[in-house]
This record gives sequence, C-alpha cells and structure tokens, in this order.
Amino acid sequence: MAHLPIDFCRKTAAARRARGMTQSTLARSVGCAQSAISMFESGHPEKLSLEFVRRIAAQLDLVLDEQSDAAMPPDNGNDCGQLCYCPNPHCYSNIPYKVSGGLTLWPTPVCGEGDAVYCQVCGEVLERACPVCARPFTEGAFCPVCGKPRITPLLPPGVSSDNWIQEQRTEIQQWHNLMRKA
Repeated sequence: MAHLPIDFCRKTAAARRARGMTQSTLARSVGCAQSAISMFESGHPEKLSLEFVRRIAAQLDLVLDEQSDAAMPPDNGNDCGQLCYCPNPHCYSNIPYKVSGGLTLWPTPVCGEGDAVYCQVCGEVLERACPVCARPFTEGAFCPVCGKPRITPLLPPGVSSDNWIQEQRTEIQQWHNLMRKA
C-alpha cells in the first residue's frame, strides 16, 4: 500500500485545531503519545499505525478512505524494503536517554536488505522485528504494538543510569567526531 497523503495529515491538524483540541488532548483520547500526533501532523504518516489513524479519524469526524491505494503506509514505515536496528545495548548507534525515570535506548533505524545484515558500527546482526511480539520494526524506542522496549540496557554493576547515559553519550559523540574526520 502507498503512504497516506500528506494532505490527510494536514487535514487532521486543521480538524483538531478547529475543535480547540491540543495534540496532548487528542493523543490521550486515542491512546497514543503526543509526539506521535505531532510527527503525524507534520507529514510523517508512518509514525502511527492504521489503528491509531482510524481512532483519530473517528475522533475528528474525518473520512479515511481505506479502499484507496493511499489508505496506509507500509507496515515497516519506510521505502527501503525492511527497517532494522542494532540490538546491542552498548552499540553507539543506540542513543541512551531517560523516560519516566527509567533508562531507555533509542535505536537508529537502518535500511536492511538481504538475509544477514550487520550493524556498520559494531558488527552485530540487525533485528527486523520486535523482540517480544515479533511485529516488523518501525522507528522508536518502544514497540507501538506491545509497548515493550526494543533494547534492554544492561548497566555495569554499581553505575547509576545518569552516569552511564552521560558516559555513553560522550563516547558516542567522540565516535561521531572520529567518523567525520575519517
């Protein structure tokens, strides 16, 4: 299937504003994150699953023509065939941050082709699906289907998450600086 037209994303934003709703209010009413609404409205329809788009359309009284070729983005949310990510929690392609007080890693999406695709940073075999529910990978730190994290960070004994995040980000920045010079 082809991507949702960008004008549908814009119509969503206009309909939400016309009702005096904030992105946060709409997100709460359909059960998704405000950031997903923001990205969707700014022209990234692949940021929401068909189920959430249906909920939003119903909430805002918009017509979603699911019979047309423009009904929904592809399941993997990209044009490269298969989106993958590195499952190694210590790989510099995974950016650490805190959310709701817990340590999380945001994997960098990689366009994967063929059967065996390896991370260009650390050499690990790339993952193509959620490790919990096996749904195809889409961008983000958490699976939009089961809500579980893509990668579970493993901290060294006695190291706080704040310290580990800072150290890891410093190492990632140093690695990026080296790559730019190469």
